[in-house]
Amino acid sequence: MSGSGRKRLYLLITITFLAAVLRGWAALRLPTDFDEPVYLQAAFDYARAIQEGDWRAVADYAGNREHPALVKLLYGGVTALLGPDPDWLAAGLANRLLSALWGTVAVLVLSLLSPLAGGLLAAHTLTIKYTGQVYLEALPHLTSLVAVLALVKARTAGSRWFWISAVALGATAASKFTYLPVGLVILYLATWEKRWRWQHLLFYGAAAGAVFWLLNPTLWHDPLNRLLELASFHVRYSQGAHVQQVGYPWYQPLYWISRSPPSLWHPEVFFYPGIDGAVALLGLVGLNWEWKERRWVVVWVLTSLLFLLLWPTKWPQYTLVLIPALCLSAGSAVYHGLTWLRRQDTLLQWLKTMVPAPPRAFWYLSGSLVLVIAASYTVGTLQMTLGRLGWSQITAQNSFLPSNLVHAIELGPADQMVFATERGVVMWPLESATETTQNVAVWTTENSGLISNRVRAVLCDQADRLWFGTEAGLSQLDGDVWTSFRGVDLGRVGNEILALAEGSQGEIWVGTGFGAAVLDGQSWFSYSQDSSGLLDNRVLSLAVRHTPAGDQVWFGAPGGLSRLDTATDNWLRFSSDELGLPWGGVIDLTVDSDGNLWCGTVGGGLGLWDGSGWRFFRTSNSDIPFNTVNIVREVEPGVHWVGVALPNAAGGVLAEFNGETWRVLNSRNSGFPEVEALTLAIDPTGRRWLGTRTAGVIIYQPRR
Repeated sequence: MSGSGRKRLYLLITITFLAAVLRGWAALRLPTDFDEPVYLQAAFDYARAIQEGDWRAVADYAGNREHPALVKLLYGGVTALLGPDPDWLAAGLANRLLSALWGTVAVLVLSLLSPLAGGLLAAHTLTIKYTGQVYLEALPHLTSLVAVLALVKARTAGSRWFWISAVALGATAASKFTYLPVGLVILYLATWEKRWRWQHLLFYGAAAGAVFWLLNPTLWHDPLNRLLELASFHVRYSQGAHVQQVGYPWYQPLYWISRSPPSLWHPEVFFYPGIDGAVALLGLVGLNWEWKERRWVVVWVLTSLLFLLLWPTKWPQYTLVLIPALCLSAGSAVYHGLTWLRRQDTLLQWLKTMVPAPPRAFWYLSGSLVLVIAASYTVGTLQMTLGRLGWSQITAQNSFLPSNLVHAIELGPADQMVFATERGVVMWPLESATETTQNVAVWTTENSGLISNRVRAVLCDQADRLWFGTEAGLSQLDGDVWTSFRGVDLGRVGNEILALAEGSQGEIWVGTGFGAAVLDGQSWFSYSQDSSGLLDNRVLSLAVRHTPAGDQVWFGAPGGLSRLDTATDNWLRFSSDELGLPWGGVIDLTVDSDGNLWCGTVGGGLGLWDGSGWRFFRTSNSDIPFNTVNIVREVEPGVHWVGVALPNAAGGVLAEFNGETWRVLNSRNSGFPEVEALTLAIDPTGRRWLGTRTAGVIIYQPRR
C-alpha cells in the first residue's frame, strides 16, 4: 500500500471510530424517547413469534402497521437472541447499539466517497441522536445512501453496482417511506447522467419492488390492501389532529438543519458545540462546486429539501434523508477552502514564524493531563449513564400534554394513565408515543363536560368511573356520560376540590377548600369544622385505611390531621402544634401495605403513624434531603419514594427510603431532573409515573 493509501486508510478508521464512539455514547446516555416504547413493544412481539416459530404471526402482526416491518423485525431478532424472557432495558440497549452500528456504517460508506463529508456526518448531532435510539431511522439512512452511491459507481446497467443499488432502495422502502425521495436522485442519475434505456429502469424498479415485498412480511398476505393501508395512513396522519396541534410552520425543517437541537435537548450527551448549522451553511456554499462536479448532489439536496418543506409532518428525524447530501456539499466547500489556503504560501510562512513549535515535554505533559481528565470524566459519566437507564419524560413540548404542571396521575380504565393538569385532563395509553398519539385524549371544558380545566385530583373508582377534582367543582365521567357537582351539590362545601379517595364499599370521599364530603350510595353528606370532628375546613389530602370493622378516613389539613372511624363515628385529631408542624400542614397522605399511615408535610418532614404513635423523619434526625414532602408512595413492599421540595428555591429531588436508609435520586445519579414531584402512580408493568410542578411527567421503568 502506498503512503497516500495508508494515510487514507488511517483517516477512514479514525472517522469511523469517531462515529462509533459518538453513536455508542448517545445510545448509552440518551433518555428514552417517545417512539422507542412502541418500536420496542413491536420488537418483543416479533421476538416472541420468532422464538415460537410462528411465521404467520410475523406476517400478520398488526401492531404499528403504519410503518414497514423490516427495522422492527430486525429489532425483534436481536431481542429474541437475549433469551425467552428478555429484560426490557437490556433489549432497549441492545437495539440502540444495533441502530448505532447502522449509523456508523453509513458514515463509513460516505467516507469512502468523501472523507470530509464522512467526518461531518460522524459528528452531526441530529443524525447521532436518531441513529442512537430504537427508532426506524438508522437502517434506511444507511440503505438510501448505499442506493445512491452504488448507482453513482455503476458504469453500466445490469452491473453489480446497479443491482446493489436496486436492493438497497428496496430495503429503504421496507424500512421507512420517508427516505424514498432519494428515488428522485436515482431517477435523475439513471435517465439524465447515465442515459440508460427505459427497459433497464423497469428491471431496476422490479428488483427494488421485489426486495421491498420480500423484506416487508406485512405485505405477504393481501399485499395490495395492506400497501394501500400503509400509504393512506401517512396521508391521514399528516393531516390529523396531532400534526395540527403541534403546528410546526412549513419552514420548520430549516430550523432543524440550521441548528443543533439535540445539543440543546440533551446537553449531558452532546458535550461539544453542535456543527449542524455549520454543515447546513457550508452545504449551501458548496452547491456552487457540486453543480460543476457532481450535479446529482444538488438534485439530492433540492428534492429532499422540497419534500421536507411540502410534507405536512415536520418531525426532526425526517431531515436525515437530506443530511448526507448536505455533508457531501459541505465537504466540497471545506475542500475548496483548504485548497485555496494551501496556495497562500506567504500566509503559511508567516504563521510558522509567529507560532513557534513547543518542546516535546510540553506535549507529554499535555497528553498526560488530557488522559487523566478524560479517565475521570469517563468514569463519572458511566456512573451517570447507568443511573439514567429506564428514565423518560413527557412534556408539553414533545407530546399532547397541555401543561407541564401535573397535579395527579391515576391508572384509569383500559390500562390508560390519567393525568390531571393545570389545563385539562389527558388519557394516555400505556404504549402511546409521538407517532401514534391518535389514541391520546385531551379533555377540556371546550370538548367535554369537565367543569374546569384546572384539575387538582383524579380518582378511578371500583366501577371504572373517573372523578376529577377541579378548582370549580367535581366532575364525573361514567362511560361517555359527564356529570358535574359544585360545592352546594356536595352538601354546601367548597367548590375547590383538592383531594379524592375511595372507601371499601365504593364511597367517594372529597376534600375541598371548605370542608369534606362523601358520596354514600346516591346521597352526599358533608363535614365541616363546626359540624364534625374535622380539625380544619381546608382539606388538602385524604387517605382511607381499610380494617375488618370498617374504614378509617384520614384528613390532612393546614391545622393538622383528623381521622374518622366510620364503624363508630369516632374522631381522632392531631393538631399541627402536637405534631410539631409549621403552618403549611399535611399535604399528602398514603397507607402502605402494612396499614401504616405516611404523611407529607410542608416543612415538617415525613410522618409515620403505626397505629399507636407518631415518628417524624426530618433533616435534624435523619438523612431525608429536605423537610417539605410533596408526595410519598410505597413503590415496593417496605420501600417508599418521597418527593421533596427545596426550601427556598424552585426544584426538588426524589428520595428512596427502605425504613432504615435513604438514597437520593437526582440528575447526577438518575434520570430524575431536580424538579418538584407532586404525584406518583404505578402501572400494571411496574413503571412509575411521576407528575411534576414544572417538568411534565417523568417515567421510570425498573429492571425486571
